[in-house]
Amino acid sequence: MIHLIKRHFLKHSLIKNKPFREKQMTSFEQVRTMGIISQITDENSYKEIYDLFSKLQSPKRTIWLMGYIDEHSVPYYCLQQLSADFFSKKQLNWYGKPDFVHINDFINRDFDILIDFSRKDLSPLQYILLTSKAKLLVGANKYAQDLYDIFIHTETESNHFQLLKIIHNYLHKLTGQ
Repeated sequence: MIHLIKRHFLKHSLIKNKPFREKQMTSFEQVRTMGIISQITDENSYKEIYDLFSKLQSPKRTIWLMGYIDEHSVPYYCLQQLSADFFSKKQLNWYGKPDFVHINDFINRDFDILIDFSRKDLSPLQYILLTSKAKLLVGANKYAQDLYDIFIHTETESNHFQLLKIIHNYLHKLTGQ
């Protein structure tokens, strides 16, 4: 029962705080600022998303990773860095809204593209998607498909690198670049 009340207040907050987004399609090669959100379930999922994050970094592209751990605290292996932040249930307010300085900066950043690598129904990540000012929201999470500008439907659950390749191909086809 309490869970339903919390979800109601979160939805009300989302409706009230939804920003205006200027949507814009950009080819992957032209992306200069990219946001990545993902759920971190264990050390292997952390290593996979961090490896992807590291490989996407370049002098011409700024990447910011925001990882969510659905536990009370952030585990020791999730290392906070200048452009890689992690948060847990401890950083959520009583109805599930992420509430700390880094998340507010992340949400207010005008990313060329924001990619969601999560696969579960997680209110904190959906809050980020709904309030983000990113020009393009892309993801493959069936629980958040209404929130994306481009929803990638895959028959099987692909890993992060496979999903990124699919996104790259779609953007290439859609932009013609």
